[in-house]
Amino acid sequence: MEAFNKYLQQFPHYTPKVFEQIKPHLIKKELEAGEYFLEQGRVCRSIAFIETGLLRLHYNTDSKEVTNCFCKENTITCSYSSLITGSESDIAIQAIEPSRLWVIPYISLQKLYEKDLFWQQLGRLAAENEFITTECHHRFLRDLSATDRYIQVLENEGELLQRVPLIYLASYLQVAPETLSRIRKKISKS
Repeated sequence: MEAFNKYLQQFPHYTPKVFEQIKPHLIKKELEAGEYFLEQGRVCRSIAFIETGLLRLHYNTDSKEVTNCFCKENTITCSYSSLITGSESDIAIQAIEPSRLWVIPYISLQKLYEKDLFWQQLGRLAAENEFITTECHHRFLRDLSATDRYIQVLENEGELLQRVPLIYLASYLQVAPETLSRIRKKISKS
């Protein structure tokens, strides 16, 4: 829980009081590799802070599974559109490795919004960050070649290459696993 407290401290207007406000609402959840925090088609009713582990957000389209995000420790994850609208989620959130989460029900977070301006600001900043992350990923896919996408992951998120199975990484880069193998081989020779 201390990691979550430290995470909150990076936001404006943090005080120890706000951490005390959220503590009674936090639920510890442990996931094994392969387990789901949220299955596609279910309504997302909570937000998770990832204390340890790695999760991926993915969806199915045309009988193909597409990974659109990896969420690692010290980040927050959920299906924001499902959470806000109460509709079925078009994404699934699955643990890639054993993970420990601190989960807060959305209904509890809404109560906290009324208690302290800090929580409203946190909610706004999280939504803004989600928008920016999504926009950057769209640009990443649209503007870069498959090789350049792999190089960017290698340079900016190299630890993912050690933690993520190649089939998920290929899905994230939106290439076939065989194409990813060729790209990796080509880059390792240069």
